[in-house]
Amino acid sequence: MICVDANLAAKWVLAEEHSDKALALVTACAQARQRIYAPPLLPIEVTNILRQRMLKDAISVSNAQRLLRQFLEFPVSISAPPNLYEEALALAEAYNLPAVYDAHYVTLAQLLRCDLWTDDRRLLRALGDELAFVKWIGDYAEGLAL
Repeated sequence: MICVDANLAAKWVLAEEHSDKALALVTACAQARQRIYAPPLLPIEVTNILRQRMLKDAISVSNAQRLLRQFLEFPVSISAPPNLYEEALALAEAYNLPAVYDAHYVTLAQLLRCDLWTDDRRLLRALGDELAFVKWIGDYAEGLAL
């Protein structure tokens, strides 16, 4: 099993740098029957990313809605184990994160004892090398053991 954040999950429906790797990762999980997890804020954040694209890149509302429906078809298990919110707040403080959103993904992966895949380089810099289970999608290679 793995966790993903919104930066990575949005790449499943948007053509961006590393979209190919993000799609390869989700395909590899499906083939290996590995579950993909995320906290409850994932669909909200992906919806916000699509809204930002509407404003920045003039994506139409109908196209954004189509992309959102496409995203919602991906097999992601939404999970909010006990203490997720409290531990995310503590993690945000421990790593001096400006907002707690990213900490929810990291904390969920920590609680589930699995890797978190992201393309959030700001988050990776903030965490440094201390949390080896947080992986950058740019490092993903097809066939990599999950």
